[in-house]
Amino acid sequence: MIKPKTSTRLMAWILAALPLPLIHPLSAQKNGASFRPNLANETIAENFSADRAIVFIEDSVSRWQSNRKCVTCHTNGLHLVAASLATPTSKVFLENRKFARDYVSGYISGKSKPIRQYGAIEGIVAASSFLAISEMTTGTKLHPDTASALDHAWKKQSPSGAWDNWLKCHWGPFEVDDHYGVTLATIALSMTPPTYQRSEAALAAKIKLRKFLRKNPPTSLHQKGMLLWASKYDPKLTSPEQTTNWIKELKALQQKDGGWVLIQLGNQEWQREDGKAQSQMSDGYATAFSIFVLRQAGMNTNDPIIQSGLRWLKSNQRESGRWFTHSPRRDGKHYITQAATNMSLLALASCGELPQ
Repeated sequence: MIKPKTSTRLMAWILAALPLPLIHPLSAQKNGASFRPNLANETIAENFSADRAIVFIEDSVSRWQSNRKCVTCHTNGLHLVAASLATPTSKVFLENRKFARDYVSGYISGKSKPIRQYGAIEGIVAASSFLAISEMTTGTKLHPDTASALDHAWKKQSPSGAWDNWLKCHWGPFEVDDHYGVTLATIALSMTPPTYQRSEAALAAKIKLRKFLRKNPPTSLHQKGMLLWASKYDPKLTSPEQTTNWIKELKALQQKDGGWVLIQLGNQEWQREDGKAQSQMSDGYATAFSIFVLRQAGMNTNDPIIQSGLRWLKSNQRESGRWFTHSPRRDGKHYITQAATNMSLLALASCGELPQ
């Protein structure tokens, strides 16, 4: 367990007295464990700490934006959603929102020129969707730049309802097929204010999104989980029978230790590039994702399934604050760990398990 030095405790006390937005007291530990690579053999923490999780992901977000200068699903993109529920007054979160708006706006205006994956369609659509979900979680209005970003995404939508140039490199769950982008955008659109949903562009986009989902039923539990989440805001997306069956499927895959396994949420498109066997260990992303979407589907926090999953999360956090998760594509940097930590904070917050 990492114990802060006396000076850090003093700084925490001083910062606690400052007005919002919040600056996290441990975020300056640049030489601490939160800056180490994502490693499977990192020691399990002696005790669960929401603070360590927040420090880890906020450090990751800040460093990603500084070094990579883009929005990505696993790190700063998903953080927009997680932090809107877990740390809505955090300085890093508010700066992340501005960064994402500026990132998308630059490509819409032409000020920024697409180069390789910078400005690629999946980044634009995902960033716009994450922003909309984030803003509607903490308020009732869309920022004008976010509304413009969504409008731009709809202009790039193909007749099928998907985005044909979405990166598909067998890297589940984000860059493996068209389904993730469609369901993410569906959630975002379904959460926007009625005034936005009545716009001509939004109405046309909704028709295309539903067309895609009708013609492309989910083939993985991750896709089904995304639709369970979307159905919270648009109940017509799934039938009562589908909802019941998908919840049963998710519950059935819970392991004896209380966790879920990422690869078991995927399909044949989730492939390792070296052909080796996938990890069959319970992991942070699958466990947190399953808890969160079950909660969105209406499952009570006190349900034994949820409680068992929460116990797994609290007893499997690493010393750095992260929840390690094996990449389903290759051994390397395991960036899905960042997504797992974002999703764990989201799951915990959805169950009232984070300090207010």
